[in-house]
Amino acid sequence: VNLLKWKYLDTVTIDVELLPPKFNHHQNDNGDGDALNVGVMGNEQTTVDMTRYVNLPKSELYRLEADRAASGSRIAEVGFDPETGEWYYLTMRPDKVAPNHISTVLGTLLELSESLTTEELQYRMSVPPGQRDTYRKDLKGMLKQLLNFQKQKLEPTKK
Repeated sequence: VNLLKWKYLDTVTIDVELLPPKFNHHQNDNGDGDALNVGVMGNEQTTVDMTRYVNLPKSELYRLEADRAASGSRIAEVGFDPETGEWYYLTMRPDKVAPNHISTVLGTLLELSESLTTEELQYRMSVPPGQRDTYRKDLKGMLKQLLNFQKQKLEPTKK
């Protein structure tokens, strides 16, 4: 039996550990000194610092800090929105005692970068055994049709 685990992209998240501010001295890309310090589990119980990569917008950071104060948890679930390029805070995880392992995090980031849509998954799974998967070729052709459609819509306004 071959099984496939697939999740909607907005449900692909990682669990990170909230680290003390003194753990590192990184600033986020905005030069903001109050960046959230986060880490994930490395090999042999080490911590992999992810502060440089996981930057929450201020509104998300405020929500996280409020929930952390209320829950006392040090594990937070965060996600990345590939459409906006922003991280978001989902919830604190008082049920967890450790963050995700770096291999899980890297797999999750790879999954997000591939951006497999529901339509692509359905298309690829409908290819009969023994037949060639022509998704990329067919998609390229459909995108050309879409561009031609857009050009035709704009032509009457040019006259």
